Amino acid sequence: MRTSFALIATLASILGLQHHVFAETTTQWKGTAALTFAGTSTLHDWSGTVKAQPFLTTVGMTDSTKPSSIKAKVEVKVVEMDTKEPKRDENLRKAMRMADFPLVTGEIDTEFPKLMPGIGTAPQVLPIQLTLLGKSHSVMGVITNWKQNGDKASFDLDFEVSLKASGIRVPSVMLVIRVGDVVKVHAEITLQNTNA
Repeated sequence: MRTSFALIATLASILGLQHHVFAETTTQWKGTAALTFAGTSTLHDWSGTVKAQPFLTTVGMTDSTKPSSIKAKVEVKVVEMDTKEPKRDENLRKAMRMADFPLVTGEIDTEFPKLMPGIGTAPQVLPIQLTLLGKSHSVMGVITNWKQNGDKASFDLDFEVSLKASGIRVPSVMLVIRVGDVVKVHAEITLQNTNA
């Protein structure tokens, strides 16, 4: 009986120690993102800009203060997407069915090591669940220009969106001018630790 009790006590102690070693804390980072989006057509290239709504990023930290996970939800208002041409903006909002789907949403929920599949210690990629017209799509963003100084971090993010895969239908103009399927998105992102 004493042996069994001792064994149980030892197991409980080991499990408790393991829980302590792998305990995770979280930090909150306020985020901003300025985006540009660019496409092509049979007539000329086009582009636009939009700022994401302010967002929070939750970063999981291990006891050794190393990031272990990252989670965020970023929203863009379709009405604020600006191509500097009112008629094109109107067509863009119609194609994106703004009345039914006023937001484009990007969600990040991944383990931090997955951001660094190659050599180096800086994040290199970012998997994103992008929701357009109510449909979710997985895209992989490429991270460049990563900078971190204490409680501030910034980086650039690039990814592509297929209009066809997203269900966005842009009508041809005079049956001649057609918009290319791929839209390239570039985001400049800044993060500020709110726990500082």
